[in-house]
Amino acid sequence: MIDNPYARWLSEDNDKCLPVIEQAGIFGILAAVGSQVRGVLGDGPTPLMSALDLEQIQVADYAGFDGFDEAQATEIRKFQKQSPVRAEEMLFLGLRSLFQFTWPEPRNEEDIRYAAAFDFVLNQVLTTWVGEIAGRFSSAEGLLPYWGRLAFLRVMVNLPTENVARFGLDKVAVALVKKAKFNATTWGFDERHVIALNYALEPILKQLNRYLLHYHSTQKMAGPARLSRAWRGIVPIVLHFWSDVVATKLVEPSVVLYGEDMAVMLHNLTSDQVDFIVSHELGHVALNHPKRFQAAKEMGGDVTTVRHEFEFGADTFALGLMRSRLIGRMKQIGSDDRQPNANNNLKTDVAFELHEHQRALGAAYLLFIYMDFIQRAGELVRDRLGNRVPFLERMDTHPRANERLRRLELINAGEHLYTSTLQRYARDFFDTVLDHVQSLSDEELLASLAA
Repeated sequence: MIDNPYARWLSEDNDKCLPVIEQAGIFGILAAVGSQVRGVLGDGPTPLMSALDLEQIQVADYAGFDGFDEAQATEIRKFQKQSPVRAEEMLFLGLRSLFQFTWPEPRNEEDIRYAAAFDFVLNQVLTTWVGEIAGRFSSAEGLLPYWGRLAFLRVMVNLPTENVARFGLDKVAVALVKKAKFNATTWGFDERHVIALNYALEPILKQLNRYLLHYHSTQKMAGPARLSRAWRGIVPIVLHFWSDVVATKLVEPSVVLYGEDMAVMLHNLTSDQVDFIVSHELGHVALNHPKRFQAAKEMGGDVTTVRHEFEFGADTFALGLMRSRLIGRMKQIGSDDRQPNANNNLKTDVAFELHEHQRALGAAYLLFIYMDFIQRAGELVRDRLGNRVPFLERMDTHPRANERLRRLELINAGEHLYTSTLQRYARDFFDTVLDHVQSLSDEELLASLAA
């Protein structure tokens, strides 16, 4: 039997991680939040919470994981010294990603306010709590949340071992860093590569998914201030990519989810999107983009077209990995020894795998819809207020997100084009939010950024 090191590391990594909070601390935070809310508002509905992402409370020195060679470890430590992570920000984002309340369907306005108060108080309690313990993590070099390593292993464990070596993916390691933005980045040196993910990526994606699920599921509760509230809720994330904003501002307390299934959906959407981003970066390695880009630069001239085609190629590679994973699972189902009367189980298993594939594809499409909105919203604010607020000239050097999504949909042209209620809603909703922002006066727009 061929040894799969990625499966082995999945089972061994826990010994190399350090918990930032013990179980008693988690219960203590929940008790403090509940006590403060009840002290002001009295008794109310009981929240439902699914702590599905416990990797958020595990931190580790990525350079110490198996699969890193000394050159990769040295580069990571060098980068972390140049751009140290603010421990308070790291801890707040990780714990805020861990604590995901969902609520029973509200019976009245008081229930809605009660649920929003829980998230508001949670932000306050976490801010105080991380301020008290951050010193323990400020001096520890390289300690970062485990979710990035877990996503990398989650993708790699499903790849055929022979292809991992054939395309040089066995020489890839992943790390979390401070500077990398939404799409991550890949460093290449001496045939070795490091995929560097923004340490805030997973919490930000989870907040974007929570934001969309909230507005999609509460359409019947819409009030006259819905669009202005929607803009205020997402503008901190826009500013994160175009300017700068503190971590505690990234989470909008009034973005409430109703129903137990929402926590599972939130977890799955975020995991699928992180996996797609990791797969995209693996595509840069497999397609030899770092060396080819360097060669194009040395030849002189504008490398924008080359850069963009590499991004399209890496997206296609990530989509191919999703299809390969589906085919692999279908083969496994077909090779299982089943009794003659197990046809119904076979159909159920096939239907489940197809559903999982469609869900992952839909999550990836949503990722590009988010990027497109953040890009257009930032450009709108830049063009209107660029001389009054500190703003980047452009968000990044990637192709426009809507063009990347169009290319992916074109690749699927031979199939039934995937769409979902949530995806269709997302397109229209974000366009409506931008129409609202466009209708604001410059003074109103400026005030919304400072809210």
